[in-house]
Amino acid sequence: MKKELMKAQTLERLLLDLRKMGVYKHKKHELSNADITLLFSVWFGPEDGIKPSEIAQRLEVTLPAITHKMNSLVDEGYLTRRESEKDQRVNYVLLTEKGRNYINAISDSYYSCMQTIIDHLGERDTAVLFRILRKITSLGKLK
Repeated sequence: MKKELMKAQTLERLLLDLRKMGVYKHKKHELSNADITLLFSVWFGPEDGIKPSEIAQRLEVTLPAITHKMNSLVDEGYLTRRESEKDQRVNYVLLTEKGRNYINAISDSYYSCMQTIIDHLGERDTAVLFRILRKITSLGKLK
C-alpha cells in the first residue's frame, strides 16, 4: 500500500513540476489562446481550407465551440469561409492575409516551450510521451 501511494505522490509531484516549468504559459498576445489554437489548426490544414468539423475532431471539442470561435475570427478578419464547389452545404475555413501574417509573426515563439521538450526528448521518446498522455487523458475527468 505504501509503495503504491509513493508512486502516486511521485506522479503528482512530477505533474506539478511540469506546471512550474511554465510549459503551459504563453506570452501575451492580442488574441486568446483558444483563438490562436484555432488559427494554427486552420494553418496546419490543407491550403484550400479545412472543414470546421475536422478542426473540432482534431482539437477534441464540440463543433458549436469551434463555430462560435470561428465566427468571431471571421468578423475580426483573421479567417474567411469558402463554400464547397461540389456541395454547397459544406464550408471550408481559410486564413485571410491578416490571419497568415498573425500566425507567421508568432509561429516561432508560441510553441517554443513545447518544441524545446520535443527536441530534448527526441522522436522516439516524444512518441512514447504522446502515447502515455493519450492513455491518461482517455480516463476522462477524474473525481
